[in-house]
Amino acid sequence: MREVPEMTINDYLEDYLIKMLEFRGAAGYATVTYKVTLLPFIEFCCSYYRDAEILTSEMLDEWLAYKGYSLNTQAAFIACLRQYCRYINFLGIKAYIPDEDYTLKRIAYEPYLFTDNELQVLFYALDGYGPSTNNKKYKPEIVTSPMFRMMYCCGMRPSEPLHLRCSDVNLDTGDIYIRETKKHKDRHIIMSRDMLGLCKKYDGLAGRRTWFFEYNSGPYDRKWMTAQFGHCWKRSGLGCHTKPRPYDLRHAFATRNLMRWIDRGMDVNNLIPYLSTYMGHSKIGSTFYYIHLLPERIRNSAGVDWKQFSAIYGKEGDSIED
Repeated sequence: MREVPEMTINDYLEDYLIKMLEFRGAAGYATVTYKVTLLPFIEFCCSYYRDAEILTSEMLDEWLAYKGYSLNTQAAFIACLRQYCRYINFLGIKAYIPDEDYTLKRIAYEPYLFTDNELQVLFYALDGYGPSTNNKKYKPEIVTSPMFRMMYCCGMRPSEPLHLRCSDVNLDTGDIYIRETKKHKDRHIIMSRDMLGLCKKYDGLAGRRTWFFEYNSGPYDRKWMTAQFGHCWKRSGLGCHTKPRPYDLRHAFATRNLMRWIDRGMDVNNLIPYLSTYMGHSKIGSTFYYIHLLPERIRNSAGVDWKQFSAIYGKEGDSIED
């Protein structure tokens, strides 16, 4: 491996990150997470260690102390950094690859399970959202209701409605094309008639645009979405000690479909692959995770062979692919 004493990390760290992202993008892999996660670390190193020639474990330690990541966020950062350091080592540039001492076991988030009444009250609060007083361009009074209903009625990940273009939503057929999703699994889903009607109404109010949910010529971001959801939850009066996330609407979609099928005596064994495809899971075991979120009375239903599920799809609740 060649030495590069004539170079400092300022000369190559950011450039090599761009090259790695181009390589990943050309291979069909996601790049946004790597850029958002690693670029601040690279800027930190270039500012505080401008004369250094290589990345070291000391730089990593200083960065972790400076950022104070949560457990899950640090685990995600280390995973991205490890891939980046392996990449530049492959190119002949020395860099410390984080060892197992930095490997953390992520804490799985326990989804919040809404009651029927909570969903009703929450959507009443969403529907009653008044015009924004701080920035009228955001227009939460017309955006929040269709955005969050789309997540719940269509089982979407939070990022999916945000990244929809108008051309992805067919307001004649109700077809939604979801692209650039997790695991790169593009898919088409069909809205219900009620959801389609709401989208048509919203489209008439939103006017001409590129993004289906558009703000200032671009899509709304996750931070804004999360803030509006929390605000509506607080306004609903449902409780200040519980803080569900927008993601929990997707969990509610999955569990309620399962409960409805079981209550109606339908064959869940045959139906769960359809649910998996609709939700965009790359493996059916991820959909099987939702079974352990069901109420005990349904889990113990005599009409469903849970042991058969485990034999076919793997250990129950082994992992969730959000």
